[in-house]
Amino acid sequence: MGDIRPRLDSQALIQGVADGYLNTDLNARFILNKAATYLPLAPDNGIETISVGDVLIVDRSLKPKPGRVLLAEIDGQYCLRRLLKHGNTLFLTDDRGLVPPQPVSEQEYYHGTVTYSIHAQNG
Repeated sequence: MGDIRPRLDSQALIQGVADGYLNTDLNARFILNKAATYLPLAPDNGIETISVGDVLIVDRSLKPKPGRVLLAEIDGQYCLRRLLKHGNTLFLTDDRGLVPPQPVSEQEYYHGTVTYSIHAQNG
């Protein structure tokens, strides 16, 4: 069987993909609270869907909730951890099981909730 390649009308493809997106305000789409949002680079790969160096959108105004990814500070180092709750105790853990869950209090760890991550498509 031969190589099957679809015929693409590049102008129609570009127009179809771009319709409705060229005028999108990225701040309005991704930033909920401009005054409390910053864009650091991911310091580690403890969360499965985030790689070192990905751009993070972090909102300091959001209350941390179990299951969310937080930018945390542990032993003076910034890291990405998922907030979990067992009983009345909050824990920070990574998705990969590289570090043991660490019990914390809200004042000790919170530097913001990761709302989005931007991953470069290198290839």
